[in-house]
Amino acid sequence: MTIDIPSLIVAAGGEIVGKIRLQKVVYLLDQMGLGSGFSYEYHHYGPYSADLAEEVEDEVIIGHVESEQRRRLSDGVPYIVFRASTAGDGEPLDSSIPLDIAKNGLYEMQRRSATVLELAATIHWLAVMENRADWPTELVRRKGAKTQNGREQEAIELLKVLGLPPAVACSAG
Repeated sequence: MTIDIPSLIVAAGGEIVGKIRLQKVVYLLDQMGLGSGFSYEYHHYGPYSADLAEEVEDEVIIGHVESEQRRRLSDGVPYIVFRASTAGDGEPLDSSIPLDIAKNGLYEMQRRSATVLELAATIHWLAVMENRADWPTELVRRKGAKTQNGREQEAIELLKVLGLPPAVACSAG
């Protein structure tokens, strides 16, 4: 099963800023139980799905998703803003995640920087997919300065909020 990208963008508040953010949002939702059917491998910015990237490009070509290139004011680096051109079929989260939990997860992810999402997805990948007990050390090795200034802790807190390991929230149920 793949997800309806336009409806996912609508559920995320109408736009998703950046390819990295889009990749990490779908990866983390999949870890929460979305079941998109995308497969992931580790790339420079963490878990990455070539199939997801292709699906988004297809949606842009078809006209269901608009993509606008912008440049950061600070250094001119380009990034893409994705918006839904159509409402989609309305069922982006037809999965084992209850809709309210998925929407709360989207809300929490949209509040964080792309770097924090990258760190959260990478922490999860290292701890769960690579089964690395030394994930904190490996995270710093792979991500360097990105882990500084409280971003690593913010990523761990995001994983707790999402109920994902290695920082699963302690709750009964």
